[in-house]
Amino acid sequence: MWAFLAGLVVIAGLGGYVVGARSTDALPQGTTTAADTGEAQATGQDLKTPKPGSKPATATARPDGSFDATIHGPGGELQTQADILKVHRRNAEDPFAIGPVDAPVVISEFSDFECPFCSRFANTTEHEILERYVDSGLVRMEWNDLPVNGPNAIAAAQAGRAAAAQGKFREFKKALYTASKDVSGHPNFTIDDFMQFAKEAGVKDLEKFRAQATDSTYTATVESARDYAASIGVNGTPGFVIGTQFVSGAQPAEVFHKVIAEELDKVARGEVSAE
Repeated sequence: MWAFLAGLVVIAGLGGYVVGARSTDALPQGTTTAADTGEAQATGQDLKTPKPGSKPATATARPDGSFDATIHGPGGELQTQADILKVHRRNAEDPFAIGPVDAPVVISEFSDFECPFCSRFANTTEHEILERYVDSGLVRMEWNDLPVNGPNAIAAAQAGRAAAAQGKFREFKKALYTASKDVSGHPNFTIDDFMQFAKEAGVKDLEKFRAQATDSTYTATVESARDYAASIGVNGTPGFVIGTQFVSGAQPAEVFHKVIAEELDKVARGEVSAE
């Protein structure tokens, strides 16, 4: 399955976008630039919008109030490039996702809490996507851990899962990236920082959070999530599979709007399934 996306991005009709500034130099082989894909794909066309998703936008807690923070990986087996939509989990119990599970388009994000460009995306473009597409039920966003920036990144990923176990992943993520907004380079957050972010996020049991963030509860899960990303050719952060297209880097908002519009149009025309 290695380099699954590497071949995908050069297929006609699909495209990858490379940003010059990113957390690592490793990118899927064959990734093209925005100019290579041609702006005419979405410009001047009669694009259609499908019906929004109607199912709950966030996961429901289990009877004991907890959430499954071990969820990771794809939604199905990836064997060929035709399986691209299986990258998206569409799991109603996923505490790392926001947006209806039946939304027409899913954005699977591969990010690192120590990555300054992931922070840039979270603090500039993501809120536009949330307000314009997720809140309207047209898009679902799913998080994938890809801690490539050393031990602090791995520790942060484990802390994120500890917050997710208490249903506060999105709030924790926002607090962390807000704190790194004006940091030049890697923020090098530690457990003391994670505790502060958890408090800001509204995590109720902070001692349980500390224990799970620092012990081996999510060590294997985070390693498996990182290996999964590498196995499909995603080695740099942030990376995004938007419907059937791959976008690499903290691209300008208009790049995301363009690709989302194209993917919504594919679903509306019946070219791509929303399931």
